[in-house]
Amino acid sequence: MKAATLAEQAPTLACLASLATGHPGLPAAYITISPSALNELSVQLDSPSKVEAWREALGVTADLVFCDRIGGRPSLEFRATVFGVTFHVYAAYDPGHRACGARLGRG
Repeated sequence: MKAATLAEQAPTLACLASLATGHPGLPAAYITISPSALNELSVQLDSPSKVEAWREALGVTADLVFCDRIGGRPSLEFRATVFGVTFHVYAAYDPGHRACGARLGRG
């Protein structure tokens, strides 16, 4: 297997830079890109409301948002391909937070 280069990650990084420029108020995130998945970004946030902000900025429909668990904590997440880049956006939160149902109007 050929080693990936930073140049091969450039289109994904350019997409991220464009998003930052077009949505300067978008909450900051812990973002990772892997050399084995050059067109994928993992976007970790610290609250469900920030997941919602990213969803809106990316133009992702609410039906792609789902509740799951990460490390024993509930999470709010979505996966979507936008501008040729696959985003996995998520936030794990404290169990007392009403993110899943209330935020999405699902009960």
